[in-house]
Amino acid sequence: MKRILLLLVIMVMTIAMLTPLAFAADPIKLVIDNKTITPSVAPIVEKGVTLVPLRSILETLGADVSWNATARQAKIETAAHEVIFTINATIYTVNGSNKTLEVPAKIINGSTMIPLRGVSEAIGATVDYNGSSNTVNISYFSKMSGSLKISGSTTLQPIVQAAADKLIAMNKGLSITVSGGGSGTGIKDADAGTVNIGMSSRELTADEAKGLRAYAVANDGIAIIVHPSNKVSNLSKDQAAKVFLGEVKNWKDVGGNDAPIIVTTRESGSGTRATLEEMLMNKESVVATASPYSSSQLIKQAVAKDVNAIGFDSIGFVDSTVKALSLDGKAATPANVLSNTYAMGRELLCCTKGKASGLTAVFIDYLRSKDCQDNIVVNEGYVKLR
Repeated sequence: MKRILLLLVIMVMTIAMLTPLAFAADPIKLVIDNKTITPSVAPIVEKGVTLVPLRSILETLGADVSWNATARQAKIETAAHEVIFTINATIYTVNGSNKTLEVPAKIINGSTMIPLRGVSEAIGATVDYNGSSNTVNISYFSKMSGSLKISGSTTLQPIVQAAADKLIAMNKGLSITVSGGGSGTGIKDADAGTVNIGMSSRELTADEAKGLRAYAVANDGIAIIVHPSNKVSNLSKDQAAKVFLGEVKNWKDVGGNDAPIIVTTRESGSGTRATLEEMLMNKESVVATASPYSSSQLIKQAVAKDVNAIGFDSIGFVDSTVKALSLDGKAATPANVLSNTYAMGRELLCCTKGKASGLTAVFIDYLRSKDCQDNIVVNEGYVKLR
């Protein structure tokens, strides 16, 4: 018995010594476009296939991820692809075509786990495994090459330009030209095929939507702006509408000084103007005597120079040179736009002739990616996608 007990003690001690060594092995590292990410659930290897948490990977690559509990399906949507995985099935679809997995998708610890190579290659990313460092490298936004032309909304232009600059710095073979001109110009250019992407700060009309595909890339709010010294801080929607219609002409009538209201506006064809007229003025036009300006920057500068001026602009352009009025008691802030409590929230769109593909689709995916939303959209003063 003593010998048996001694052997049991030795075995237990040996197992106790070896177990930490088994768990000390380095976990699989995930690197996407040269950045290490830490997913919600650690990757696992099954039958030589690496499975990763779907949402952590795909949202990093700019995809929308949704779950159908009844069908037990995860749907991934990018600008160019729709990929559907069914739990415990080896067949998945890419834009309606069946593909086969070596290992089926499955749920582990509440997360949908999918074969990394299958989904990455389905949306056009490349995957490499480094055995010596136990690292999976995914390249998507860091392998772009070619050229893009983009025109349109001056509201959206700062976001798109900042994204273009960042991607150009990441990719030596990439060229992106971004110009303004207003939403109407961007929509016409995209429809004519003279640019790859048209930027718009308004919804497409029914006729425009027949040939164009619109992708939401950010949220925004239209702020009513005045000179910082103006003592008016809030207008009702009715008051604001009457001011821009020219029916209220003196600041004293809305709680301000006894002085004429100088109305400024964006030019005809501006998406910001069209949205204001639709959301605030029942599609009536801004008063004809209003001074028009051809960009978000120019209208802000005009209001900043005139103590009696009033205008409207994207909240992304509001700074200390102007004051944004509350509307019906709600401030024009990103938080109020995101919660739908501010009256003039809107989506900012990238439009393509037909469904986006190739380099154009990858660029739109970047605009919708977590990196762009967190580090460009927010930093430029706009509102992330919901």
